[in-house]
Amino acid sequence: MPGETYWQSEIEKCHRINLTRNIPVLKFLDATHGVTETGHRLFVACTNDYLGLRFHPEVIESAQKCMRYDGSGSSGARLTTGAHPLANQLERELADFKHSEAALMFNTGYMANIGLISTVGCSGDVMFSDEKNHASIIDGCKLSHAKVVIYPHRDVDRLRELLNEHRNAQSRFIITEGVFSMDGTVAPLPELLQLAESFDAHIIIDDAHGLGVLGERGHGTLEYFNILPNPRIIQVGTCSKALGSLGGFVCGTKCLIQYLCQRSRPFLCSTMLPSSVLAASSKALQILKSQPERVHRLKQLSEMAKSIFSECGMAFPPEAVAILPIIIGDETTTMKIFENLYQRGIYLAAIRYPSVPLGHARLRLSVCSEYGEDEWKNVLSRMVNSIKAIT
Repeated sequence: MPGETYWQSEIEKCHRINLTRNIPVLKFLDATHGVTETGHRLFVACTNDYLGLRFHPEVIESAQKCMRYDGSGSSGARLTTGAHPLANQLERELADFKHSEAALMFNTGYMANIGLISTVGCSGDVMFSDEKNHASIIDGCKLSHAKVVIYPHRDVDRLRELLNEHRNAQSRFIITEGVFSMDGTVAPLPELLQLAESFDAHIIIDDAHGLGVLGERGHGTLEYFNILPNPRIIQVGTCSKALGSLGGFVCGTKCLIQYLCQRSRPFLCSTMLPSSVLAASSKALQILKSQPERVHRLKQLSEMAKSIFSECGMAFPPEAVAILPIIIGDETTTMKIFENLYQRGIYLAAIRYPSVPLGHARLRLSVCSEYGEDEWKNVLSRMVNSIKAIT
């Protein structure tokens, strides 16, 4: 069959240029350690569970309680079989935490971006998207009816020129990640907001990696820059990273949320999240609000990593906290380091094309507030030694 022939040729091409992707099997033992099918124990240095809340006993208890009373699923979409009260409660809590008028839950952060961007982008509109935006943003733009203009990463001057070129568009949307998932860099939100005000545009900020990480209390990119709530700013987030659960959300004005309820296909046509997941997210958010010291410890452990790597001439973006990319460049060398660390009991994800451009392969080191300080120091030293020996 022609399709099979093409698929096989693409698989073989991936093998030749060292871009084959294999799905690892890893059972987590706690927030920071896992074990493979063969019993190989690993320190996980690439988790998105930045605050270690996935294994928090109160989070687990909340989910188990709902599972016992509500079952394992939710039976249908919210508009057909109704919304569990916890869905409305969690949306109110998220909106309050993000200082927005209202919020709407989606099943994943990916779906939240697609559900928002594809719905608000109409014919005659222009989407201005940072070149390093996440795949979910890229796909959301493709699914919209708006024109899409890509601007260089965090290049405010070029974005200003592009906005000026399209100042007669019906509506304009500046789309950016708050914390860029592969680089750890932070969007220049104050400058973007100035542009939005000058050109009467909205800002869509995907703060998936900002929640629980940036700001004194983990509210995200707006808190990091001390930016007050603004109807121009639409925030997208996820419960699957610092909150250790699952589900995406959009925070904005009541008008926007009502519009998404009417038109967003990923919301309208998806079975809602089960109450056990909603309860886990709600409890994790409550813990984050009551224990900001988790955010502070995350930053302390991040600075420790920067210090150890700096002694060997390796640097990270100064503003980076939870995401610390070790950029190697060559795909083959990157995989050699990954395999060496894996054999030594450290799981550090190798990121290659198409997640990043060819020749920009990297090891995505991430920080979790639950790392033990002595073990973390030891792991970082072993990483540095492995990288130096292979590169």
